[in-house]
Amino acid sequence: MIEQIATVVAVEPAGVWLTTTPVTTCQSCHASDDCGTGIVAKTMTPRQNRFFIRTELSLLPGEQVTVAMAGQQLVTIALLVYLLPLLLMMASALLVHLNSNAAEGWVMLAAALGAGCGFLLARHYGTRTTRHQPLRILTVLPDIKVSHVS
Repeated sequence: MIEQIATVVAVEPAGVWLTTTPVTTCQSCHASDDCGTGIVAKTMTPRQNRFFIRTELSLLPGEQVTVAMAGQQLVTIALLVYLLPLLLMMASALLVHLNSNAAEGWVMLAAALGAGCGFLLARHYGTRTTRHQPLRILTVLPDIKVSHVS
């Protein structure tokens, strides 16, 4: 199981809207301010992700929960998003090149169309599988109040 802490931002009758802040490995490194990779990671990482989860739990905005996804589902989604477009791009470019001995422009166009079809297929499959809701709420975290001692 892959787990992440999320914060409830809105409550609806069917479920809740949650936000998470992505954590990169560069945030834990002490040299991330001076490292080029750390600077790029801070620039390119989205600040927050927002998503909806159907649940019967009665939650309030501001509460924190632990959400989880099965590792197998994560691998399947990653393969769809990264590998399927790449394979279709290479296959379509190879087919056009071998069958027609076409100019480079046509091969590049076929590659772009193959990659586009791969992304569309991944999106179609992704919307089909998200109906089954791969994410679920594991636990509601206790509200921890910090008291200042003078």
